Amino acid sequence: MEKEILVDTDILADERHRQRKFSRIYRIITAILLLAACVGLVYAGFLSSVRSGWVVLIGILAVVAVIVFMVWRMDRKRPEDLVSTGPWSWGQVYSGAQSREIWNSMGGVILRHGLGITRITRNTAMLERKGSFLYRKGIHLLDVRESVDHPGWFVVTVQSAPDLPTSITDFGRGHGINTELLGSVPGFRKPDDAELTLG
Repeated sequence: MEKEILVDTDILADERHRQRKFSRIYRIITAILLLAACVGLVYAGFLSSVRSGWVVLIGILAVVAVIVFMVWRMDRKRPEDLVSTGPWSWGQVYSGAQSREIWNSMGGVILRHGLGITRITRNTAMLERKGSFLYRKGIHLLDVRESVDHPGWFVVTVQSAPDLPTSITDFGRGHGINTELLGSVPGFRKPDDAELTLG
């Protein structure tokens, strides 16, 4: 039995919360292990010579700065974007089309990317993204249902996740596929569209 949805933003909210929790736990563990390794490297560098120690320290600080910047950019969403950035990409649009028409319109994107599809509930499907030499596997949850907030409209929600909770990048694959999925919805409107607020 599906959980009752009170507002459209509740759709897949439990899944987003669970993913954030696990990614936070794994990242903390990874950060502790990397910090210990970095301290060991810097210590070994300074034991060798002061110059080597400084070179190792500066190199590690540069890598840390890049990682902090990448983490800071995750889950950002500019007003013109349909979905947020990062491996855990999420977005919603509305459509006046019927459910079957919406699913059919997204079928081209699903086929083009070779995504495996498994129906989870009447409204929700899980799309599996295959891995390759350069890219890790991942999943996309796709939900199409009548809107609670805007009667007469259907709300389409999409969310992606990499297969590893420690991932800090998927090289834009989740964001790109989610954007294509929502962009293929016929006559889509963003949640802040004036036509929705008037209706």
